Amino acid sequence: MNKKEFFDQMADVWDTRYYTPDLLRRLESLVTQFELQKCMKLLDVGTGTGGLLPLILKYVGGEGNIIATDFSEKMIQKARDKFNNQGNLTFSCAAVEDLPFKTVYFDSVICFGAFPHFEDKEKALSEMYRVLKEGGRLYIAHALGSKKLKEHHKGSSPVAHDVLPEKSEMKRMMSEMGFGKISILDKEKYYICQGEK
Repeated sequence: MNKKEFFDQMADVWDTRYYTPDLLRRLESLVTQFELQKCMKLLDVGTGTGGLLPLILKYVGGEGNIIATDFSEKMIQKARDKFNNQGNLTFSCAAVEDLPFKTVYFDSVICFGAFPHFEDKEKALSEMYRVLKEGGRLYIAHALGSKKLKEHHKGSSPVAHDVLPEKSEMKRMMSEMGFGKISILDKEKYYICQGEK
């Protein structure tokens, strides 16, 4: 089974298995660190079933515009089913290494819970950089720190080796792709790497 098949297969049980009350509480705290504002154009990369979308919508408001993308058709379909009446939210099935969006378009890009799964992390960073406006920010986040995440993935064969890069490696890749003001917080229960174009 490849990664895409794994996530397609997991789509039906993802929310009940992972979006526990404890996780939802922690995500509220996580999203407060993303410096989101009303009217933003925002890209949610690797949105999965759209778990972060209600929290993002709260900050960008009805005047903002969100595009949520994922490489798993089944995950995107689940997200679309949940949010089909939300006028300022659109969905796209695409790989992060080849984003079908305009250059210099988004105020902010959020990549939650997905970065370790990207096959070509440098290409992914390059694409996220490309679609950001000057001064725009990228947030790569997880609800677990890098050590805990490594343990968490250990038992699931298609994603067993999907880990967050070491801090120095992450900073190197971000810097080489053009990001500045890079900072990384790697705690037990959350991870946030951010950078500015």
